[in-house]
Amino acid sequence: MKKTNIIYSITKAFLSKAIPNSKHLKYLSFYPELEQWRKKHKELYPLFKSRYMLYDYLNSEIEKNGPISYLEFGVFNGDSIKYWSRINTGEASRFYGFDTFTGLPDIWELFSSRLDKGAFNMQGKYPHTADKRISFVRGLFQDTLSRFLKEHPVSSPLVINIDSDLYSSASYVLSRCNDVLVPGTIVIFDEFSVVLEEFRALKDYCSAYIREYEVLGATKSWEEYYSQVAIRIKS
Repeated sequence: MKKTNIIYSITKAFLSKAIPNSKHLKYLSFYPELEQWRKKHKELYPLFKSRYMLYDYLNSEIEKNGPISYLEFGVFNGDSIKYWSRINTGEASRFYGFDTFTGLPDIWELFSSRLDKGAFNMQGKYPHTADKRISFVRGLFQDTLSRFLKEHPVSSPLVINIDSDLYSSASYVLSRCNDVLVPGTIVIFDEFSVVLEEFRALKDYCSAYIREYEVLGATKSWEEYYSQVAIRIKS
């Protein structure tokens, strides 16, 4: 046993020095996990060609166009939050968009490209909307979300749209919203197939908080491969 431990220790030391700390290698190690995830859930849910078709399905078939509390993390120009406000006509619905509106707070490294800090900069300005049900919360999620949840107790049905791109942002939102992620809550991920970011955030969150969910739908087409995924919290 002692000899085995020595060999294992030497092997770890060698591999630590021999294998580069490469983002590409990290992505390659995680992509099979996405396929394993897909097989686990067996695609026993509808697949859509675009995020808007997925939104339509969630609103009409799952929420029955009833009143919802909608929280969106990562707003940019407001395309998704305004789309949700158009398709969900409940007067009691409320839509909240969280963003710095000054761009990504950190570098977003993809497999074959990267977006620099400050990408998606709206110069600090909110998207224009005439819908009084929509409100925006400006700042880092880590600075604004706790106060928001204290001052605005959200009620079910709750829909959370995570379009924050970064692992750190998605992981924080899931963890901080844990108390309001009651069974029945819908969570949408906009960049799910970027496996080191939102996919990994969901995986780590469920492991840390012992949460279970079911998949409600996903995008799958020539242009999109599980970019958007919607889940419903079970326990």
